[in-house]
Amino acid sequence: MPPDDTDDGLRPPNDNAYETNEVRTGPPLEYVAEKVRHTLEALHSLIHETRQRVSPDLSGAAASSGPPASLREEYLLPTALYAFRSALVGHLALNNMLALANDNDLDDRLLAYSRDAFKEWLDRIDQADSVTG
Repeated sequence: MPPDDTDDGLRPPNDNAYETNEVRTGPPLEYVAEKVRHTLEALHSLIHETRQRVSPDLSGAAASSGPPASLREEYLLPTALYAFRSALVGHLALNNMLALANDNDLDDRLLAYSRDAFKEWLDRIDQADSVTG
């Protein structure tokens, strides 16, 4: 069955994201994408290990006179998840696949992957990339 919107099958890989042609001098974008990929792999591992090894009951002093705060749920995981999301969007943008970031469940699906499955997903992104446009 064809899509309701005939343009859906023909969308550019960055969807309607901001695009511009640039001339730049600096490290190759492939190098930048590689470093962002390593960051994603490390954050993926950190989030997995935090969920598995850090007790949800681990608490610290609250910022105010309130009850102790859950360090895992209120500080560690939200910060790591934000960093993961930011690095993921950056990596997809560098590989001209920013439209994938519009999938609201992408982060959760990727974080459910094993380390090896996540690396395979990143390999597929890298193989289909267009870092240089």
